[in-house]
Amino acid sequence: MPPTLVPTANRRWWVVGVVGVSVMTALAIWFGVASATGKVNWTNTGFEVTSNTEVQVRFDLSRDPSRDVRCVLEAQDKSHFVVGQTTTVVPAGEASQSRHVAVVRTAGPAVTGYVETCDYVG
Repeated sequence: MPPTLVPTANRRWWVVGVVGVSVMTALAIWFGVASATGKVNWTNTGFEVTSNTEVQVRFDLSRDPSRDVRCVLEAQDKSHFVVGQTTTVVPAGEASQSRHVAVVRTAGPAVTGYVETCDYVG
């Protein structure tokens, strides 16, 4: 009796499933290694233009809670020129995940605000 072949449609779903699981496993490993390397990770969570000379920037940090973090925040105008920049220091805390709001003063009207970079102090 000849061996039974798996239908093409079923074979395609097996390939999709194996590729999907492989990609998700690689992403999980990458995120795990990235968080264990001692880097500061941040996520821009929003901004609010409060006036022609000020933008509030909201961001989340993932970091070693025993160390201070220095973040550089920027505001840009509609032509993508930097119209404001400030440095804020987030002191050490109890949790590795934290949410923050900082003000960026601007030299003119801004249309966006964001975190440019974050690093440990010292």
